[in-house]
Amino acid sequence: MIMEKIKTSVKKYWNWRSKSFGYDTDKSVSLEGRWESVLRELVSGTSGRRALDIGTGTGQFAVYLARSGFDVTGIDISEEMISLARRHAMAHQLDIDFRTGDAEQPDFEDNTFDVVVSRNMLWTLPRPDKAIREWRRIMKPGGTLVVSDGLWMNTTWKRFHHLAFRVFRGIFRNGAMIPVRFFCTYANINKSLPFYEGLCFEDASRLLKTAAFNDIKSYDTSCFGENPYGAKNRTKKMAPPFFIAYARG
Repeated sequence: MIMEKIKTSVKKYWNWRSKSFGYDTDKSVSLEGRWESVLRELVSGTSGRRALDIGTGTGQFAVYLARSGFDVTGIDISEEMISLARRHAMAHQLDIDFRTGDAEQPDFEDNTFDVVVSRNMLWTLPRPDKAIREWRRIMKPGGTLVVSDGLWMNTTWKRFHHLAFRVFRGIFRNGAMIPVRFFCTYANINKSLPFYEGLCFEDASRLLKTAAFNDIKSYDTSCFGENPYGAKNRTKKMAPPFFIAYARG
């Protein structure tokens, strides 16, 4: 029952957030190109062509994989995100199977996919260890997993006064309600999310090792040049560090 309430809260937030979520191209064409290039490089050694994008959001990674010749499925807990992802794929004239689904309980048979990818998903999960084990289960032996996430500084109560000031200052500005809605959603569930404040490569590596992944490595993200997530760390006035991990099943 508690888990159901958590998932419902998360779903409602991301359904609402989908209206302003956007695409990599909203930030820059070069950023989109860099993500696509990195993803193509990491999955290039995979023999099969079935790929799954978990927590697909607006379908960015799914589109990149499809353009690389993969038969792609994308899942997300948010129906509104899936709707946007379908429109995104249609705009690129790509046939991608988007469907709603739970990252911790993906509804696929064992050994289904050659590639499994996920970006900025682990921090949102109440049971990331279970999720990683499930991703290993549905991956074919020798398949490739690519996971990206970061240290997002989601400290909620510690920064309530900063939130109130920002809302007052930007109340008539586009996007001013995003931190308010985020706060209201996650204030009630953040203690149930082990990586609510974010995670680093070492955290992800431990999860992958426990789930019996092999050849776990960290990709050198300096190739991005400018951090793709901007200056969100308001304490240090710098962008939050992120990582890209990849491993074999």
